[in-house]
Amino acid sequence: MTMNSIYLETAKIYPLSVDNLKNKIFSGLAWSGTGQIVQQATQFIIGVILARLLSPRDFGLIAMIIVFTGFAEIFKDLGLGSAIIQKKGLENDHLNSIFWVNIITGLLLTGVIIGLSEPIASFYNEPKLKKITIVISLNFFIASLSIVNRSILRKNMSFKQIANIQILAIIIPAMIAIIMALKGFGVWSLVFRSIISTSITTLLFWTYSPFQPTFSFNKDKIKELIGYSSNLLGFNLFNYWARNFDNLLIGKFISSAALGIYSRAYALMLLPITQLSMIVSQVMFPALSSIQDDNDRIKKIYLKATRCIALITFPLMTGLLVVSEPFILVIYGNKWSEVVPILQILCMIGLVQSVGTTVGWIYTSQGRTDIMLKWGIFAGIFRVFAFIIGLQWGVIGVASSYVISTSLLLYPGWTIPGRLINMRFTEMLKNLSATIYCSTIMGLAVWALGFFILKGMSPLWILVIQITFGAFQYIVLIHILKVKAFKEVIELFRDNLAS
Repeated sequence: MTMNSIYLETAKIYPLSVDNLKNKIFSGLAWSGTGQIVQQATQFIIGVILARLLSPRDFGLIAMIIVFTGFAEIFKDLGLGSAIIQKKGLENDHLNSIFWVNIITGLLLTGVIIGLSEPIASFYNEPKLKKITIVISLNFFIASLSIVNRSILRKNMSFKQIANIQILAIIIPAMIAIIMALKGFGVWSLVFRSIISTSITTLLFWTYSPFQPTFSFNKDKIKELIGYSSNLLGFNLFNYWARNFDNLLIGKFISSAALGIYSRAYALMLLPITQLSMIVSQVMFPALSSIQDDNDRIKKIYLKATRCIALITFPLMTGLLVVSEPFILVIYGNKWSEVVPILQILCMIGLVQSVGTTVGWIYTSQGRTDIMLKWGIFAGIFRVFAFIIGLQWGVIGVASSYVISTSLLLYPGWTIPGRLINMRFTEMLKNLSATIYCSTIMGLAVWALGFFILKGMSPLWILVIQITFGAFQYIVLIHILKVKAFKEVIELFRDNLAS
């Protein structure tokens, strides 16, 4: 039996008993969480350092390119990476065929982005973007080499190895970026950070995954997966432009500096989401795919996971909204003060998105990417029109339109996928109600403390006192009110320590 065959046999084995799946999920969350926490903490620290060494314009230039390269990145695996995770009865022919499709796609995307480098620079009227775009385009080919390796590790829920890869791929490029920024390389320190990170990630996935491609291709195996993957690809395309059209409008019609301010606020808003929601998503998709025929069990696990996510992300987003001004002044400095009002608006989106993004688990694990695509088209068009309307009031208007459109899409956004697992919208609201209540009380108390008592103090002391007070009050509230999610998280850790 070949190494690939042995690895596939391992990947086919899913522990479907309640205890075994629980252990798999917890182990995955522990390792994925460790990797993500270290990764995000490093990203945050490096982001602060680079923000002080570089200008908003430097970050704005990168944000301009990311609008286009991020779109092209969706085509990177054509949805076939997720198909590997969801597919039952995966064979070597599937993996080899997908590998070569990915290589060809990576080469094509690199060529396309190089060809578009001059039009992109002309679109923004920023000549400097041409060379930057050409260099960044190399990411597509480099990343295409490891897509299958990454997907196999995720399917096999090998999150310890993935965590190690993520940590190393963040720390080394970050150190190089700081040295380059200190040497005066400006925006190029951000460019080479991206290229080095992709290269290290690819090398390590090959090191940790024993998959070795052969020169074989079976088009019938690709056809088996194309229905699932094409719908997922279509959704990602529409969803991408819906979520990035704001960057395009700001960069084109306002300025690169304004986009740098907006993108910094957006990145801060995303921190709790990437810190926790994405950690859980990495584990829950393969876990729910393994029990995709048991709707009652999926619903129970889904509700438990979302209330545990909300237990942490809701107070984080509420707290960030309240302390945004001292936070920005202390962490980033006065030159980033324009971030404050935008961040306050975007924090409202962060509350919704931290749990709203989890509906993707339902669509993908149930194999209903067709419904996901239809919803994505409608929601994407709706959000784009909202951004266009909001642009009349500048960056603040764009951010506000994001909040309004997200709020209006909330009910159908949960109701449609909920039907796949017999889950009602009211069940979801009830599931999150205790955390919403505790976070709101905490947020109001922290705001009142800052407005009535701490006024006139230095931003540093205001920040320290508000964070300490808010954290203490929230912990007391969820303990006194016996919030279900709090007890479940404690029990989960106790079970793990006892095992």
